[in-house]
Amino acid sequence: MYVNCQLPAPGERAGEYPSGGPHPYYLEIYRVTAPTIDFYSPDIYWPNFEYWIDRYRFSGNAVFVPEARLESAPYNAFYAYGEAGAFGFSPFGIENAKSTAEASGGPTINEVYEALSSLSDVLLAHQASNGSRGVVLHSNSPRPTRTAALGDYLFEATLSRSWPAKTLLTDDGAMIIVESTRDEFYIAGTGLTVTFFRNPDIDNAVGRIESIEEVSRSDEKWSTRRRLNGDQTNQGRQLLMPAHQVRVYRVVLYATARNAQSR
Repeated sequence: MYVNCQLPAPGERAGEYPSGGPHPYYLEIYRVTAPTIDFYSPDIYWPNFEYWIDRYRFSGNAVFVPEARLESAPYNAFYAYGEAGAFGFSPFGIENAKSTAEASGGPTINEVYEALSSLSDVLLAHQASNGSRGVVLHSNSPRPTRTAALGDYLFEATLSRSWPAKTLLTDDGAMIIVESTRDEFYIAGTGLTVTFFRNPDIDNAVGRIESIEEVSRSDEKWSTRRRLNGDQTNQGRQLLMPAHQVRVYRVVLYATARNAQSR
């Protein structure tokens, strides 16, 4: 048994929307007076998706988004599953997914679901242990980069740009990161360039790329579609995702002593 919440539009006051639902301001009242409700779920149509879904990330609440804006769904789904630990994400009007993607020039939610499906067993095994991350980035985001920490590394994301002009190739990008084993990560996403660093909270080492493979899954088995190197990884420095297609990668990182880098 769950209850979903229609969130207010910017500037709406109580009474101008169904304000008696489990809005974040009233969740404590619901949790005390309706203890048999299993979880609370937000309908998120507003641009600040991360802010609203994070308000439902509290102990004992399973995150589920029963309604979401279709246009931004391919990006927000990665955040929902990777960062918020969601078990479901349902954009409204999904029958229009193809035409919506064609109008925006971006990926379809179908591509995202296919990528997430291929990662499902790895993701489920690591969601509960804080072994996954999600990142969403837009051209109008307050900062041009987003950084996620996972395992012993930092993953710094920027929107994809052309070379050498460095003009934006997309207004939106997103990814999900799952640590499969130590130093090995599965990353699915679109529209981002990712730089890897050793987490300074771990040690003073330098993070480096051992290998990046674009992978796919069929009959429960992973296969390598291509191994990325040279210009495909900016000479071994970054993961370069295509601007408007979803891809899945297996990334292996390693650490070297900082003084070894300067030699």
